[in-house]
Amino acid sequence: MRVLITGGGGFLGQRLAKALIARGALTGQGGDRQEITSICLADIAEAGLPQANGIAVEARQGDLADPAFVEALASEGFDSIFHLASYLTLHAEKDPAHAFAVNVEALRRLMEGAANCPRLVFTSSIAIHGGDLPTEVGDDLNPVPTTTYGTHKAVNELLIADYSRHGRIDGRCLRLPIVLIRPGAPQPAVSDRVAGIAREPMNGVDTAAPLPEDMKLPVVSAGKVAEALIRLHDLPSADLPPKRALNLPALTVTPGEIAAAVARMGGTGRITFAPEPEMERIVAGWPRHFISPAAGRLGIAPDPDFDAIIRDYLDNREH
Repeated sequence: MRVLITGGGGFLGQRLAKALIARGALTGQGGDRQEITSICLADIAEAGLPQANGIAVEARQGDLADPAFVEALASEGFDSIFHLASYLTLHAEKDPAHAFAVNVEALRRLMEGAANCPRLVFTSSIAIHGGDLPTEVGDDLNPVPTTTYGTHKAVNELLIADYSRHGRIDGRCLRLPIVLIRPGAPQPAVSDRVAGIAREPMNGVDTAAPLPEDMKLPVVSAGKVAEALIRLHDLPSADLPPKRALNLPALTVTPGEIAAAVARMGGTGRITFAPEPEMERIVAGWPRHFISPAAGRLGIAPDPDFDAIIRDYLDNREH
């Protein structure tokens, strides 16, 4: 089985690649277990190559906004595609046209060029939701995005369902909450600004949290995401919900609770609170409690507490 991971150089793509290598196999279209023979990590930046245990791993550098690069990937006939790459919230707000090329058009080209009905797993987002939300947001709530990024994710869910209906792909979408904790230097993405509340003090660096101390945030560890993506990939098509999309259940915490967990886990950096209006506006439009009865039936569960998310980071930040 040949596997493509777009966004394979990112921290989530790298965690997924390592999880796939450790597992060694995926479920094929016929429902049988198939050994993974190769993994292609496609990214705009040079992707690291994890130790492969006999699996051929290669990095393919290119821009998903370049039609030729995407069409070349599509023509290779991958058996399974994990489409993680995207142009994130803050950047998409500033440059919607380029974001559309990366977020929507690239996926359409991948699906249009697919020749062997690959199983495609797409990372959608909590950002498809916005506005006046109920206390709990489940799988079936109608999306009303309030950001360009969220709009693109909602469009892609519909495209994946339609291309699956036509038999071009076997698609399934996992809507991610705020994914934590990316190692390395701080980045301007919303999720990374949240991650920094824990990452910086765990590395002995003082930080100012850009959100109010009591604001509720739906979060998940990168390890849980990788596990859920693989589980969703292996699910028979007949067991998918009608929309072919489900939420990844989240742990709901506040920045204040994150700070308390950091203290329990030995973080030495000082955390202060300095809310930023734009950050607060974006996050305030997202669900507070992100749930999925369907995911629960599949054994996909949230992290038990924020201590577990910090442990996931500490165990993987050097690898």
